[in-house]
Order: sequence, then C-alpha cells, then structure tokens
Amino acid sequence: MNSPVNLFSERFQPTTDVTLDFRSDKLQQLHRYWQSKLAGRTMPQRADIEPTEIPALLPHIALIGVETEPPRLFFRLIGTHITNSIGRDSTGKYFDEVYPGQMLEDVMQVYAVVLQSAAPVRHFGKALFSDKVYRDYESVHLPLSQDGEAVSMILVGHEYFF
Repeated sequence: MNSPVNLFSERFQPTTDVTLDFRSDKLQQLHRYWQSKLAGRTMPQRADIEPTEIPALLPHIALIGVETEPPRLFFRLIGTHITNSIGRDSTGKYFDEVYPGQMLEDVMQVYAVVLQSAAPVRHFGKALFSDKVYRDYESVHLPLSQDGEAVSMILVGHEYFF
C-alpha cells in the first residue's frame, strides 16, 4: 500500500511549453475551440465561451478570475475531472488560500507567463497531492479579455493521466 504524499514536501515544478505540442486530445480540442472564438482579436471574451458548445470538455475546465488591485487569482469554476483527480474543490477560493508559500510562487510563475504574454501556454509535469500518488498531468492556459488588451480571466484545461 502506498503511503500518502505530503503536498508540501516536494516542489511543484511544471515545464512550460509555448509550442502547444499537446499530449491530450481534449486539450487540443479546447485550444482549437478557443482559437475559433478569436474573431480577429488577440483573446476572446468570457462571453464568447459557450459551455453548451463543449460539453465533453467541461469536466476538464477551470475558470480562473484575475483581480488587479491587489493582484490575485481565484478559482471561479473547477470541472469534476479536476476536483476528482486532486480530491478537493477550491471553487470560490483565492490561490493564496489554497497554495502555501513556495508552492504558490511556483504556480504563479505559470500564470505570470499567461498574464504577461496574453497568449496560450501549455504546461505539464507531476502533480502533488496530500492523499494521492504522483500523477502526470498536462494543462493549457487560455487567456480571456474584457477589453481586448488585459487578461481578465483564464480558461484552463487540465488532464490528469493515471
């Protein structure tokens, strides 16, 4: 029997990939969907994303809210594949309420790339959970914007591989 993995004993160190060379078909589909909503813009708006158009992808999706003053990210919505895989639902919580110290800094590095570039970013690695074994995962972060310039929300697709 495997003993539980302490969430805080290891560093979360994902590999970031801007080439978007997906392992997951679901994430490739989500990226194509996001691209279909660009309509000549750098980023779609949240209102452009229609959940009824992508029902098979919804369990793999999270929506991340972006606050600028002070700068904070929060979980607006988290799909069931994600919550079931990690064993918790952090919907409505800020990142700094979920991730401690160094882990918060590591997670924020991925989001900083998306916020600064206003472009999609893929990342992958080993996920760490307090009551789960290590799992391979892949994610794509797709920026959304209300004004067409600043990232106001991030559409995230996750797939955990068992």
